[in-house]
Amino acid sequence: MNRVLNNEAIGLLAIQSVLSYLGSLSVANAYLIIPLAFDKKIRSYLKRKGTSVLSAQELVTSKSDYFIGFNEKFTDYLIITSNAISMGIELGLFSIEDSVLTYTNYTISSDDYLGKKFGDITLASENLSKFLTSEPEELYSLLRLKI
Repeated sequence: MNRVLNNEAIGLLAIQSVLSYLGSLSVANAYLIIPLAFDKKIRSYLKRKGTSVLSAQELVTSKSDYFIGFNEKFTDYLIITSNAISMGIELGLFSIEDSVLTYTNYTISSDDYLGKKFGDITLASENLSKFLTSEPEELYSLLRLKI
């Protein structure tokens, strides 16, 4: 069931949504978007209007219980993230050069209702983009990711 609800299409839209705020992002940090956006607790917190992320360090410290087992989530979503990035490049939604994913200003219309989950991801994207502004080494260490 996880595969049906958390698929490459929603992942592609999540990456595009975050990139629309940042313009460009290291590929290493892009690999964090889907595990963060697909986690219900993290997504619910980030989508709130009253939530303002100052830094990744601040968020992980204040909500450390949300990040328990994050390494497993990251590992589970590696293939979905790789496929979503490949699809986005093929569709012309973003490009990749020198390990940087760049937004191309071409968007998939989200005029149609794409579901509550995607709506929540869109609302969380601004705070998620602030979280991802740190250097990849810092984020991976902070999240205790093992590659």
